[in-house]
Amino acid sequence: MLPAGEITETTIRELSDLLEPGDVIIDGGNSFYKDDIRRARQLAAKGLKCIDVGTSGGI
Repeated sequence: MLPAGEITETTIRELSDLLEPGDVIIDGGNSFYKDDIRRARQLAAKGLKCIDVGTSGGI
């Protein structure tokens, strides 16, 4: 769980370079849903799955 913003973008980008197709990233932060949709599409192109279980208001 990370705060919404650049830290989430950077962390997901770095994780996606370390993971293998079929692996899953779970976003439990308070990201804007359109950002989650965009990231899920980007991750899918690498064969990765993304689950958005964000909590309104953050951690």
